[in-house]
Amino acid sequence: MKKDPVDWRDSKAARPEMEKYYKEFAKGFVDYVATTYEWPDVGVDRMTRMLDYTVPGGKYNRGLLCIWTAIDTCKMKGIEFATVEKQSIVLAWCVEILQACFLVSDDVMDSSVTRRGKPCWYKVEGVGLDAVNDALILESFLFWLIEKYFDGKQYVALMKLFHDVSLKTQMGQMLDTMSEKAKGKKGIFETFNMKYYTRIIKYKTAFYSFYLPAASALIACGLTAPATLKACEEICVAMGIKFQIQDDYLDCYGKPEVIGKVGTDIFDHKCTWLLVMALQLMSKEQRQVLEANYGMGIAEKSAEKKVKEIYRSLNLTEVYEKQEKDSYSQCESLISKHKETLPSETFIRLLKKIHKRIK
Repeated sequence: MKKDPVDWRDSKAARPEMEKYYKEFAKGFVDYVATTYEWPDVGVDRMTRMLDYTVPGGKYNRGLLCIWTAIDTCKMKGIEFATVEKQSIVLAWCVEILQACFLVSDDVMDSSVTRRGKPCWYKVEGVGLDAVNDALILESFLFWLIEKYFDGKQYVALMKLFHDVSLKTQMGQMLDTMSEKAKGKKGIFETFNMKYYTRIIKYKTAFYSFYLPAASALIACGLTAPATLKACEEICVAMGIKFQIQDDYLDCYGKPEVIGKVGTDIFDHKCTWLLVMALQLMSKEQRQVLEANYGMGIAEKSAEKKVKEIYRSLNLTEVYEKQEKDSYSQCESLISKHKETLPSETFIRLLKKIHKRIK
């Protein structure tokens, strides 16, 4: 009996299909390691458990963006999606595996306790700091998949893309971590300007969350010209910046029961959009209050309250709403600018999905 095609547009239906493919890919990687390196059973079991625990279980938004981009690119080029479906699913999982790699590392660095409703991998009994090496294995897994399923120009382009985006994300993470550890350093708030902030979020979020899935799909569909990928980058970076500004706002003003967490950016001395805008607009007296209370730790609730009161007095909610409108127009303009070379349908759908989000 012929299997019905998967409706990849339906996220709810697509996720279990994604996970079926992941089991195939993970088993193939474990079998490769076991055969090539004559790996002992205890090592095979440990590796299988790590791959099953750390990668599946998310929303797969990045992976599905890769598949959606491939579908729309095929439509634009007049080719059947079936010809690149398997490759787009491979790349969807490469993006998700890279995400897992970053999360495993981040949880160790941040001393996090839970991830996706269960203990962080390093918190699992018997794992501990071995998780650092596991993150490296995850990275090797995604490059193994690229080597297995691609060759020629596509292989070269994808290897370059994933290496480049990995480095950019790592550099963004470094800047973000540095801002947290800068509490009390003389002149640090002069450093926290819009240029510095944009650099953090561009490299930490925009490239791997937006550009990597979309660019991967374009390459799978044969669109490897530097000018095409640069146009894709221009749109995706703008959307990634919009997305992270929303995250910063929701960390402060979002309802915990809606966003799924209690905001900690003020406690953690994060360089955020709200902080940067406040530094531009506040008085000298407000600046003194902010510097005395920003980044005081989660135990200092009164300090957070004083910072939020400054934000309120500066009407940052109104400033944010204007930014939301302006960023939408900017992204819309960029999509229109490149509609002849890129699948505009993908980016318009994504823009509408993230605009004015509340979680």
